[in-house]
Amino acid sequence: MLDSIPFLRVPKHLAPEKHRDFAILTMVGVLGFSAHVVFLICFLIFGVYSMAYFNIASCFLFAVIFMANRQIDSNTSTLLTVAIGEIILHAICAVIIIGWDSNFHYYLFLAMMTSFLTGRVGMTSYFSNGIAFFSYLALYFYTSNFAPLQEISETGKFTFGIMNLISAGIMVVTITAYFNYVASESARKFIASNTELSQQTEELKTQSEKLSKANTHTMDSIKYALRIQEAMLPSSKELTQILGNENYMVFYSPKDIISGDFFWCKEVKNKKIIALGDCTGHGVPGAMLTMIGESLLNSIIEKGITQPSLILDALQDYFSTLFISRNDVRDGMDISICTIDSNQNQLSFAGAKAPLTYIQNGKIKAIKGDRMSIGQTFTRKFIPRDFTNHQIDISIPTTFYMYSDGYQDQFGGKNNTKFYSKNLRKLLLEIYEQPMKKQRLVFKRTLFKWRNLNKQTDDVTILGFKIDPNESQEKTKSIEEQIIENEYNDDKLSDEIIQKQLEIRKILYEENYRS
Repeated sequence: MLDSIPFLRVPKHLAPEKHRDFAILTMVGVLGFSAHVVFLICFLIFGVYSMAYFNIASCFLFAVIFMANRQIDSNTSTLLTVAIGEIILHAICAVIIIGWDSNFHYYLFLAMMTSFLTGRVGMTSYFSNGIAFFSYLALYFYTSNFAPLQEISETGKFTFGIMNLISAGIMVVTITAYFNYVASESARKFIASNTELSQQTEELKTQSEKLSKANTHTMDSIKYALRIQEAMLPSSKELTQILGNENYMVFYSPKDIISGDFFWCKEVKNKKIIALGDCTGHGVPGAMLTMIGESLLNSIIEKGITQPSLILDALQDYFSTLFISRNDVRDGMDISICTIDSNQNQLSFAGAKAPLTYIQNGKIKAIKGDRMSIGQTFTRKFIPRDFTNHQIDISIPTTFYMYSDGYQDQFGGKNNTKFYSKNLRKLLLEIYEQPMKKQRLVFKRTLFKWRNLNKQTDDVTILGFKIDPNESQEKTKSIEEQIIENEYNDDKLSDEIIQKQLEIRKILYEENYRS
C-alpha cells in the first residue's frame, strides 16, 4: 500500500539488506520536515522568533536528509547522526528559551530510540545517546534553577506541551510501524526470490539430469564406436605375424576417445603392405573416414594391386566415386603406403602428402611424398592424379618410420611452440638402434614431457619397423607369449606411470597458481 506513495517507495536499486535503514531515514526526514513546519508556524504565532529562524534551517536540513537517503551512495550512519544531532540541539534550545513545560525534552528520548531502532549500536550511537541523556539531566537542573529566556502565554505553553507530547508519541509509533512494514516487505520479497530461485534450481537440475543422460548415451555410443575402430585396426598378433615381434612398434594416441588416424597391414603374394593414414579432423568425423579408408584398402588389395602408387591412385578413384554427388565435400586423408618385397630386397613407397623417414648406416633420410591428399582433387582439378612410386634398397639393415603430423604439431616446451619435424628426426636418429618396445616408450615419454600441461593438439600415430635381411628367423617364444609380453609387461605399466605423473603435475600446478 505504501509503495503507491512515490516518496515512500523503496528505490529498485537498493539492496534488501539496506531497506531497514532506508525506512528509518525516510520517516525521520518526512516527520522531521513536517514537524518543523508546524513548529515554525507555532513559533511565529506565539512570537518566539529565534526558534522560528532555527526551524527554517531545520526544515532545510531534513529535506536534504530525505533527498540524500534516496541516492545510491548515501551514507546512512552520517545522515542518521546529523538528524539525531539536530533533534538534540533543537530540544535543548527550545527548553532553554520557552521552558521545561513545553515538553520539547521528550524529543531527546526520540533521538535515543532512533539509534537503537536502526540497529546501528556502536561508538557513534553510544556517544549521541550519552549526549541526549546528559542533556536531559542538564536541562532538568537548569530549568529548576533558572527561568526561561522568553516568557510566553499560558496558552502557548499549554499548546506546545500538548503538541510535543502527542507529536513525540506519533513519531515513535509511525517510525516503528513504517520500519516493520518495510522489513516485512523485504522479507516477503526475499522469500519470493528464494522460491523463484528454488524453482529455477529444480529446472536446472532437471535439465542437468537430461543432459547427463544424453551425455552418457553419447559416450556409450562413442565407446562402442571405439570397439569397432579397434577391431578394424591390425591386432598385435597380426602385426607380429607379418613384421616379427621385435621388429615393429606402434605409438597410437588419439586426441579424443576415437581417432582420425589409422594404420593398416596385410601380407599378399609374399609382399607385406603397410599403410598409415591421417584423415580430415579427429574424433567421430575422423573415425568414420578411417573406417572408409581401411575398407577401401582391403577392396584394392583383394584386386591384386600391391604397388603403393597404384594403391593411392585406386584410393583416389574410389573417393571420387564415393563423393561424386556431393561437390561440397572436402574430406579426405593424408596417407603413406609401403610395400616390402623381401625376395627383391626392395621397399616401395608412395605418399599422399605423407612422408616416410628411414635410417640406413646411421644416416637419416626422408621422402615427403606427393603434395596432394586423397580427396583433394575435388577442389584442385589441375593437380596430377598419378602418385609417384619410390624404391628403397633394403639389402642392408634399415629402420623405417611412418607417422601422422600430430606428433610434430604438438605445442609445448619452454616457449609453447610446436615440436616440429626437425626435432622428431633428431629423436629418431637418437633412438633407432634401441629395441622397438623401448622406442615406443621413449616416444610416449618425450611427448608427455614436451606437452606439459597443454592439451593434445591432434591425433598422434607413429609406426616404426626394422628390416634386417641377415636377421635369424628362429623364435624362442610363441607368438602368443610375445604378444602378452608386449601388451602387459612394459606398455601398460608405462601408461599408468605417465598418467600418474600427469595427475601429480596438474595438482602441483594448481597449488602454485593459487599461491
